[in-house]
Amino acid sequence: MENINQEGVTLLSKSEGASGDQRHLNIIFVHGLRGHPRRTWSHVPSTSTTGRIEDTDTRTNKHNNIKTFFGLKKSKKETDDNRQTSTSPPSDIFWPEEYLVPDLPQARIWTYGYNADVIGGLFQANNQNSVSQHGRDFADLIVFVAHSLGGIITKDALHRSETICKRTKLIVFLGTPHRGSTYAGWGVIASNLASIALQDSNKQLVQTLEVNDEVLDNIHEEFKTILTKCAIKVHSFQEARGISGMKGLDSKVVDNFSSKLDLAREQETVETIDANHMEMARCSSRDDARYRQIFGVLKQFTRTGLPSRETNPANNKDKSFHPALAKLFTVPFSQDEHFIGREDILDQLDIGGQQGAPKKHRRHALVGLGGVGKSQIAIEYAYRARKHHPQISVFWIHASTKTRFEQAYQEIAERLELPGRSDPKANVLRLVYNWLSDEANGQWHMVLDNVDDGRVFFGSNDVVRGVSPHDQATDSQPPLETFLPQSRNGLILITSRNLTAASNLVDTFGKFVPVEPMEEKDSVVLLKTKIPADKYSEADVKELVQALEGIPLAITHAAAYIRLRPRVTVSKYLSLFWESEANQASLLNSNETKDLRRDHSIRHAVITTWQISFDQIQLTWPEAADMLALMSMFDRQSIPERLLHNNTDQLLFEDSIAPLINFSLIREHEGGTFEMHRLVQLSTRKWVELNGQLEKWRGEAIKVTARLFPNGDYETWSDCQILLPHVRMVMSSKATDQQDLLGVAEINTKLGWYYIQKGETIQAEPILQEAIVVRERELGVNHPDTFTSVSYLGLVLEKQGKYEEADTMHRRALEGREKALGGGHPHTLASVNNLGLVLEKQGKYQEAEAMHWRALEGSEKVLGVEHPETLTSVNNLALVLSRQGKYEEAEVMHRRDLQGSEKVLGVEHPHTLAGVCNLGSVLLKQGKYEESAVMHWRALEGYEKVLGVEHPDTITSVSNLGMLLKKQRKYEESEMMHRRALEGREKALMVEHPHTLASVSNLGSMLLRQGKYKEAEIMHRRALEGREKVLGVEHPHSLTSMANLASTLWSQRQWKEAEDMEMQVMEIRQRVLGHEHPDTLMAMDSLAFTLKSQNRNKEATSLMESCFQLRERVLGRYHPDTESSLETLNVWQMESVEIGV
Repeated sequence: MENINQEGVTLLSKSEGASGDQRHLNIIFVHGLRGHPRRTWSHVPSTSTTGRIEDTDTRTNKHNNIKTFFGLKKSKKETDDNRQTSTSPPSDIFWPEEYLVPDLPQARIWTYGYNADVIGGLFQANNQNSVSQHGRDFADLIVFVAHSLGGIITKDALHRSETICKRTKLIVFLGTPHRGSTYAGWGVIASNLASIALQDSNKQLVQTLEVNDEVLDNIHEEFKTILTKCAIKVHSFQEARGISGMKGLDSKVVDNFSSKLDLAREQETVETIDANHMEMARCSSRDDARYRQIFGVLKQFTRTGLPSRETNPANNKDKSFHPALAKLFTVPFSQDEHFIGREDILDQLDIGGQQGAPKKHRRHALVGLGGVGKSQIAIEYAYRARKHHPQISVFWIHASTKTRFEQAYQEIAERLELPGRSDPKANVLRLVYNWLSDEANGQWHMVLDNVDDGRVFFGSNDVVRGVSPHDQATDSQPPLETFLPQSRNGLILITSRNLTAASNLVDTFGKFVPVEPMEEKDSVVLLKTKIPADKYSEADVKELVQALEGIPLAITHAAAYIRLRPRVTVSKYLSLFWESEANQASLLNSNETKDLRRDHSIRHAVITTWQISFDQIQLTWPEAADMLALMSMFDRQSIPERLLHNNTDQLLFEDSIAPLINFSLIREHEGGTFEMHRLVQLSTRKWVELNGQLEKWRGEAIKVTARLFPNGDYETWSDCQILLPHVRMVMSSKATDQQDLLGVAEINTKLGWYYIQKGETIQAEPILQEAIVVRERELGVNHPDTFTSVSYLGLVLEKQGKYEEADTMHRRALEGREKALGGGHPHTLASVNNLGLVLEKQGKYQEAEAMHWRALEGSEKVLGVEHPETLTSVNNLALVLSRQGKYEEAEVMHRRDLQGSEKVLGVEHPHTLAGVCNLGSVLLKQGKYEESAVMHWRALEGYEKVLGVEHPDTITSVSNLGMLLKKQRKYEESEMMHRRALEGREKALMVEHPHTLASVSNLGSMLLRQGKYKEAEIMHRRALEGREKVLGVEHPHSLTSMANLASTLWSQRQWKEAEDMEMQVMEIRQRVLGHEHPDTLMAMDSLAFTLKSQNRNKEATSLMESCFQLRERVLGRYHPDTESSLETLNVWQMESVEIGV
């Protein structure tokens, strides 16, 4: 037992347990004003049950001890007896010497004593024999343990000595009043302290503290500056009890507000000792809770405050390794020797870039889809961090639940051997937090894995160990987030599927690193490392990783399936995978193998992994789960926002879509479209099916699509194109419910019209037939919606050249609509128009003209003269007038249509371009070649821009331009155009389609003009045979082909065969078209030339004269055909005069 110097310092640990040069820590005990360097810290065994301290059996000793404890005046005899040395009775327990010296062999334990009067003593005690004057005695680090007003002496020591400041790393305050409060100013605190002493000096103490309260407050503020500047940690112990049995002191002597500095959590730790102000500094045994608490703080500092010195190369000279200095590494998984890629992500985490002490707290988050490899990247990060910075502790915490987080902190406390960790009343979360917050413990990195549920960290916690229910009501446990330090010595790496949960934890401390599926080259390498080389080819491996979209978990599970089945190769796996959606789900949900590099709680197959996220979303955001289910029914790419609104307001939509984006289940692209991974879509559909809601969401998708798919008109084509993949996806599954069936029929009808407008009649026909079947069965054969589908199918058949079938459809639609809707209804008038078109294509021009006049008059009356449907009737009427050779009337109609379309629809609308093309054709027939050329070139350029080069209307424009070039004698250009038209029509239509046969005929005529007679004959024979088969022998187009073949035979001097054909053509045209039809006159002209070639001059001249007279009356004097007939007639007449015929 050491003799204690009442003034100055006394070293309690001389040479026990460790040599002086091995002790790198000084722990200095500082008593209160006019206290005692030994008795303040000594426990005297008591037999009292009152809770009051009984120092001795005599009231005198008790009185004197209390006076000593609080530093109050003693008699001169008392002072003289203890001036140089002092000892306590043997029965006292001086715990700093008896317990702490052997328990902390690596530290020097000191007690400091000083003498001071109460008046002025507060500011004079440190003048001569102060702690600051003993700086040379305290080599290395310093820890102060100060009781009551001795804390102010400690603060003053730091203020006076820069050396002491630099060496001090921790101060433990026991009941020190740092500041006055609203309820207890300095005077009240002093009065409390003085009252305990039971003597007359209380007035002096009160006066001293009251007079100097401003100075005391200044010391307090200056001290906080010193703490920050010198990085000194503070541990403030508060008294839990008042002093029982003493009047006026039933409450705490120093209240909670005054006994803490109220610093940031990483700088000050506040803890309660279950004792009153007097007893909190006196420990009765090693098992005393007070000792365990104080010793725990000091022990922890010795374990974590010293390593930085031990591992400092400048000071580490041949020192042996000490287990207590080892840095913890709690990652529960081994490093993956086959870790592939991800260097771009690891680079963003800057593993090796941080040199020296960090300047601020850091947090980063790896955020991405479940199974994308976030945890594996975190494992690799942890091992690389340890390699680059061996002095850093690395902690791994599985943070999916509150329980797992608390278990992890408990394990950390055990590994660190934190004092008090085994105490049932201890708050282990706080113990670990305090250790992590203490920069003296060195740098640490923490991985919070699987932070998917934000409520784990930000929800309230119900149970706090060691706190009574009454106290919990006013001081409840804070959320787990508050136990994550923000000290600069720490870095936290978070892995999460949930961007919101990660964002709340990262805040402004760092960045988010998105984790996407692996690059293809890395995916290939990953797969190859997990399966035997004889089970794959390069092409198969590449195809499989593409099918699995580079998702590591899916690749790993596929590899395990292949590896464990001798008969299964990558090729066989692919065959099974692509066979059906059911196979894909089964393969991706196989859970036979367990991945030891994943936490035991999440070793699921890839589909189950995602379905856990779905379940969480459904529980927390049911509207978001509904939206995900609906999305899975559409095509996975470019899902437009309008498909998902489903009559919800914008705010609800935003709140619903956010969790899906935050969980990386979908991605948003520019333009407001969304995308799902194919495997996520598959997993979602299986999850929906598992919940028994597959039919419900299929029906909902059909309803939404039927409502939103446009009518297919030109103005809606871009929208149709966007929705088309989703329509196909929705229609891929068979509907059974009546409403779903009718929805499908509505979609098919709209889609059929869209295909018609796009010229894709092959796609349109089967879906319109299906729509008719459904509507006839569900609505009836006479329902207006049924007639709409019938009408559209008629248009398809007409465009396919199936005129008789088209005629049947249009007559059915017309008759039904007249009966159901009335003759003046727009739909009825549309059917009138459609029937007129097919009659015109059948060569029934007069019937067609009657229909178009009826449609036009009805549309003008019902819809107005500028309505697009009215303009369509104008155009159709002009076409049939042109067919009948009524070119001037046709031109008037075409110009009206064109002007109206340009005004109402715009210059690039397909209907407007059709008007341009048709006007060009009627101008051509009138011999107005230059005007016709302007129209045809404008039409072609417009069609190519708007419809594309392969659209049937574009090809028609090409054909028309070819005929114009022929009239302009630009034969090579004309031939090129006709060949292009023929190739396009053979590809887009059919070889026997009337339009295709027209191109065959046009090309034959162009070859004939160039003297390529044999080639021309082949073309014309093909056209004639096809037209007679498809259209009939007396159809105007069949007669045109017969006339063209006759011309070809004539050119080859086969005059008799030519004459027979031409005679047949002329007679049929006279009967079908009339004697004055331009085509009839053309046949007459050709026959005259054939007669002339056979030297039948008189017959030829007579026939040509009749042809001229008719052309002059029908076409006009200056029409090219009229002028050609006149010129030929004059020549022949001159020849007959010369030869005397």
